[in-house]
Amino acid sequence: MPHTTPLQLDDEGVLGLLRDFEALRTWEVLRSARTAATIAELAQATGLERCVLQEHVDLLAKHGLVDAVRARKPRKSVGYRVATDRIVVTFDDRRVESVERAMSSSESVRREFERCVERHADPAFHPAVGVRFRQRSIQHFTKEDFAELRRRMLAVIEFLAAPRPRPPQPRGSRVGSIAPAVFCNQAIALRLDPIVGQLLPLPAVWMTPRLKLERGEPANADKTGLPALAPREREVALALADGLSRAHVAERMQLSVHTVATLARRVFRKFGVSSQAALAARLAGHERRKLGER
Repeated sequence: MPHTTPLQLDDEGVLGLLRDFEALRTWEVLRSARTAATIAELAQATGLERCVLQEHVDLLAKHGLVDAVRARKPRKSVGYRVATDRIVVTFDDRRVESVERAMSSSESVRREFERCVERHADPAFHPAVGVRFRQRSIQHFTKEDFAELRRRMLAVIEFLAAPRPRPPQPRGSRVGSIAPAVFCNQAIALRLDPIVGQLLPLPAVWMTPRLKLERGEPANADKTGLPALAPREREVALALADGLSRAHVAERMQLSVHTVATLARRVFRKFGVSSQAALAARLAGHERRKLGER
């Protein structure tokens, strides 16, 4: 699977992307397709205008969420595929401004959720015979998905209904006395809302504090950062570190120069460098094979 690169919520462009729900839906269509698709194919699948879809993929590519794939027979046009298996957004929970951005983004998702549910509500659905589930996302479920959802929901309900262990009585307490009451600190609401009409699903966006993400990194990770790269990113990184030009890399890898440039930008971002020379210094002495070798 493609590598997941966190987006930085402090970036104004990322905040705008998270509020562009139609562009995110286009990404989810591409992710579900599991293959490259042209603008024409996307238009046929979604019913959206080609110019609108082109704006979507351009925005997604800008943030490293999709890659362009050069035309190959029988395809005569440039295709697009997802560059990551899921969208992860990180923010600095030590800064008030970052936390406010995260809250604002969550609020915009809530409003979009409510808008879609109201607009696409199923008039034939009767809540007395259904179940409520609130997760604030628009998803497509098959019959098999529903069976799996039911199985998981029953496990959740069983857990919520399980008796909690009694808290130990403090020493010196009188016989027959009870411990102070433990009050609720969470409210849980599960809701499933059937909807109708043509509404494309939204992807699940994972938002996590930056500090938590950093703590989750393995302590023994390769200091070069190469294990964190996707296979094509790794090949491009090593080739650039060897001094090859982007055009030369594109020719060797049978990719477009635009795709190699996109991969190079992602490599630079992951390594925290801004030039090919800095990348070469970062990877100096790393044992590697030549481009194209297996």
